[in-house]
Amino acid sequence: MNLEVILLAIGSIFPWGFYLIYTQPNTGREKRFFFIIFFALLLGWISTELVLRASALIWPETEINTKVAKSILSQTAFLAFVKAGMMEELCKSILIVVLSLTLAYDWKKKEFLPETFLVGGFVALGFAGIENYHYILTAKEDDRIHTFILRTLKSSNAHLLINLCFALCLIKSNKRQFPDKYWYILSGFLLAVIQHGLFDFFVIPIGRFGHWAATALFVGIWVWIVKDRRVYMKEEDHKIEKEKSSEEEIYNMPNEKPKREKISRSVPEIIR
Repeated sequence: MNLEVILLAIGSIFPWGFYLIYTQPNTGREKRFFFIIFFALLLGWISTELVLRASALIWPETEINTKVAKSILSQTAFLAFVKAGMMEELCKSILIVVLSLTLAYDWKKKEFLPETFLVGGFVALGFAGIENYHYILTAKEDDRIHTFILRTLKSSNAHLLINLCFALCLIKSNKRQFPDKYWYILSGFLLAVIQHGLFDFFVIPIGRFGHWAATALFVGIWVWIVKDRRVYMKEEDHKIEKEKSSEEEIYNMPNEKPKREKISRSVPEIIR
C-alpha cells in the first residue's frame, strides 16, 4: 500500500468529517460519537466490497458479439442509475439503517436520534475514502494531486450529500406513524438513487454542461440539508434545554418545611 495515496485518500474526506462533528448538536451522548464514527467508516469500507462483489455476480464481464449498436445515452443511464446508483445506495442504505438502529435509535420512543446524521455521513465518507484511494492510486503520478482535488470536491461531496439526505429521511420519519414510516424511509432510498443517478449521468460524459449541472445539483442539495437540519437542530436543542431546565428545577427545589399553623392569640387572659 502506498502511504502517500493513503494520506491523500484520508485528506479527501477529512474536511467533510470535520464539518459533521463540528456542527453536531450537543445531546449529552457525545461519548458514543467515537464508536459511531469508527463503525460507520468500517461499514463504508464494507459497502464498497459488497458493491464490487454484487456487481461482479449480477453483471459478469462476458464478450457478446452483437450486431445491435448500443446507444451511448442508454449505456450512461444504465451505468448511472442502475449499476452505480442502485447498487451503491442499496448497500450503503442498508448499513446506515442497521448501524442507526444499533447506536442512534431510541427504542423506548421509537425515534431516530440526531446521531443518525453522523452514521449517514461517515458511512458515505468511508465509502468515498476507499473509492478515492483506488482512483488516486491508478492515476498517473503527475495527475494524483489533480485527482485528489477533484475527488475531494466532487466525489466525497456527492456521497456525503446523498447519504445525509437519506439520514434526514430517517429522522423525519419520527413524526410519521406505522406503516407510513416504512414508506417514507423507502422514498428516502429512492431519492438517494435518483440523486446518485443524476450526478453520475451528468459527470460520466465529461462535458462542461455536465459539470455545471452537477454543481447546481450540489448547491440545491446543500441548501436543502442545511435548511432542514437547522430546523431539526432548533427543535432538538429546545427539547434538550427543556429537559435540562426541568431537571435543574427538580434538583434545585428548596426543601421547604411545612408551615406551622399559627396559634390563635385570641385566648382570654387568666385573671389572677
